[in-house]
Amino acid sequence: MQLATNSVMTSLAKVVAGMALASLVTTSAVGACKTTLRGELVQAPGDRKADVGEFLYFYLVEMTPESPTGSERRFQSFVVPNTSKRLPIPFALEIDSSKDCPGELELRVDTKDRDIMRLGTDTSSAGGKTVRLERFESVPMWGPFF
Repeated sequence: MQLATNSVMTSLAKVVAGMALASLVTTSAVGACKTTLRGELVQAPGDRKADVGEFLYFYLVEMTPESPTGSERRFQSFVVPNTSKRLPIPFALEIDSSKDCPGELELRVDTKDRDIMRLGTDTSSAGGKTVRLERFESVPMWGPFF
């Protein structure tokens, strides 16, 4: 009888320990976003050739429905030293946020000198590109519009 009771107690202790560990892992994972956004900056089509600056500034912006006209909130930003003077430039941005990973973000890329490179959704606008964190992103860059 003593052996059966010890066996039941050992099994029960394992179940309780397993539940506690599962709870700990689940709690630490809730609300966290740890991933890598990979892609490359590429030359956009057309004659407006982009030059590249010494530093690249990446901004990930989350679009939020907090107002009727829409609003945005910076999700994470990066300053990346640039060793290449020509496109394409590969990038890997390590996302580490206490917030959940959004389905989509807007990626904005800038340099110190805005007259050498622009990110836009067409050849005349400066703006951003909607990206998904789980995909490789090819980001077109235009030169200045004079």
